[in-house]
Amino acid sequence: MGIADVFTRRSDGRSEPATPVPPPVRPSLRDQLATLARLGLEPVGATAEEIAGDREVVAWARQHPYVATMHALARGQDGELTAHPRVTTVDLEHVVGPESYPDLVRKLAATAGTTGLLGDVSGSVDRARGRWVLRFTVGGLTREIHPLLDGTRADADVLTEIFQAVAGPDQRPASVRHGQTVTFAYVPSRHRAVLQRVLDRWASLA
Repeated sequence: MGIADVFTRRSDGRSEPATPVPPPVRPSLRDQLATLARLGLEPVGATAEEIAGDREVVAWARQHPYVATMHALARGQDGELTAHPRVTTVDLEHVVGPESYPDLVRKLAATAGTTGLLGDVSGSVDRARGRWVLRFTVGGLTREIHPLLDGTRADADVLTEIFQAVAGPDQRPASVRHGQTVTFAYVPSRHRAVLQRVLDRWASLA
């Protein structure tokens, strides 16, 4: 997935809220890279200088501060952009069925690096209550979460609970929503609050 794909806009079914005024000076790509590295998201497969020299990334990082930069942190062996091991996206319109939520848990565990702690994962439906039933075990602890039964998009109210449930020891997720997509990253717990404030500060441009 390229950076442009991350920011492809589709309707999320909500009326548009008033757009808050962002801070007047957008940080440079180098400043964004330095901030993310300080908060536990360091480049993979490329140096910060190499990333900062990519004109396309510079343009995207100016348009979507920090969010675009998180999607430009990693390069594969061929030098092309690839997913950072601790950053991924969730398309809310693709989490709509009983197997979608178990697949989401597995995806999140892979991003958090906790696949080895993941036990049984299952999904079913409780039509009487109008809920999906998601049941999974992480590190010996079993959780059962009941997302709203909706055939069009994910239940955003439970996503944060799922994100946090699969986090590793001393690890927490920070996230930002753009359109129908949520970008999130797993960072050390001590950095999560600061990273979330950074993402919230620039959320109107995400």
